[in-house]
Amino acid sequence: MIERPVVFYNQEQHLNGILHSPADCDTLCPAVVFFHGFTGTKVEPHRIFVKTARELAAIGFYALRFDFRGSGDSGGDFSEMTIGGEVSDAIQSIDVLTAMPGVDPERIGILGLSMGGCVAACVSGQDERVKSTVLWAPLSDDPPDRRDEILARSKHTPTPEEIAQSNANVVGNAFYEELPNISPSALIQQFTGPLLIIHGSGDQAVPVSHGKRYYELMRERDALTQLEVLDGADHTFNTVGWEQAVITKSVAWFQKTLG
Repeated sequence: MIERPVVFYNQEQHLNGILHSPADCDTLCPAVVFFHGFTGTKVEPHRIFVKTARELAAIGFYALRFDFRGSGDSGGDFSEMTIGGEVSDAIQSIDVLTAMPGVDPERIGILGLSMGGCVAACVSGQDERVKSTVLWAPLSDDPPDRRDEILARSKHTPTPEEIAQSNANVVGNAFYEELPNISPSALIQQFTGPLLIIHGSGDQAVPVSHGKRYYELMRERDALTQLEVLDGADHTFNTVGWEQAVITKSVAWFQKTLG
């Protein structure tokens, strides 16, 4: 396995990533791109993205992890982030990956966590190059409970003191203005490929109802569609058992649908 830094650009800002390449791949190999969550990075909690990417590379996949603009090591400022901007970054990452030597452009998968799952849902419905999708604890707009909560925050403009005491990652007005027009639940219904959703029943950040809603919308399709609810698991699968279950199920899914 080979791991190397990758830098690419979108709207004149750099995005930093890591490409995991299989050690032996004499023919074109499948590939997966990872989309991190809100305030997250290409590593994610307890390095779950790193571990998953390495397991994929070990079975003959390319895997690309990167930071959205305004996050991690990438250019831009977090206050400028929007979901639409992250969707644009995600599509650009697929452009970069499919152009790499050794990558089979006909076998591309994507994996998104939390808000990255929302991004992945949007991208799946818009980009025909995506052939298989995995969503971890994905944020949805339907049911809208989480979106309404976020929009409610925009009605109160915090003082600098309140901001400093609550969260150093503060989004700008563009995020809130765009939010009512973002509908991953509508976009994903245009996706025709296999879809796996994994969600913890104990998720307090994005309730399991969000993952279940995606499944309800997609289950009647001809394509393979599966929902895995991990009993008691939290938002980012913070035990050894939950983590290993998520990684094992996701790697097996991509091997089955893209391998």
